[in-house]
Amino acid sequence: MADGSYALGTHPAERQRLERQHAIWRDDTLAAWQRAGFTAGQRLLDLGCGPGFASLDLATLVGPAGRVLAIDRASDYLAHLRRQAEERRLPQLQVLPLDLALDDGVPLPDPGCWDGAWCRWLCLFLPRLEPLLSHIATALRPGGRLVLHDYVRWDTFSLHPSEGGVARFVERTVAHWRSEGGDPDVAGRLPPLLEARGLRLLQARSLMACGTNQDPKARWLLDFLAAYPPRLAQAGFWTAADQRALEADLAQAARHQALWVTPALVEQIWERPAL
Repeated sequence: MADGSYALGTHPAERQRLERQHAIWRDDTLAAWQRAGFTAGQRLLDLGCGPGFASLDLATLVGPAGRVLAIDRASDYLAHLRRQAEERRLPQLQVLPLDLALDDGVPLPDPGCWDGAWCRWLCLFLPRLEPLLSHIATALRPGGRLVLHDYVRWDTFSLHPSEGGVARFVERTVAHWRSEGGDPDVAGRLPPLLEARGLRLLQARSLMACGTNQDPKARWLLDFLAAYPPRLAQAGFWTAADQRALEADLAQAARHQALWVTPALVEQIWERPAL
């Protein structure tokens, strides 16, 4: 990835984009935590926390009697999260610098004692899913639950009507992620892998959305269409002609009402069965 941690780096502009992204998906996130039974006083993990916008929400949810451990390998993002936790007086929120894609054989702190874990848009970027899945299986207590949000078909991202610029962007982005070991359809591979580690799938649902230009999730897609082409160009997956085709699609969408369709995001809630 661009800085060894994140596809678009960890600079302030990207952190602000991720903050807007979290705000747009926040209602879906809070609803998922409620379905999983996350509540006050619990001990929860935020795996691949990034700048920690979800971590802050989790810390508020569990309250001073609970604990949230936010884990990521991006030092800039963890430093930002530490400052936010101090400013908001959330001592229950702690951070752990750790690369969840590297297997050093050491489990997460307090194995078998965590009430829940949250993992969003992490698996798709990992070149391999170990040690993450084993970390999850060993970290959760009996009855503990995992909430996953990740993509099962990223190539459903589309604009209608379109002359092909957005479709070209989707195709090149998928190719770029796969070239770096990622899997934009990773959610479909997770059920047998988690079941093999002793977890049980309790619930699953689609979070795929469609809307017009004014829909918040359409604005989320537009945000990414503005941010990612330079990264594709840097990696050799995007040309000036590609950019002109994309801009033509976006100009047409700005002049006329359009239908935006998000990548196929799915929610999975897993449980480590009670003994």
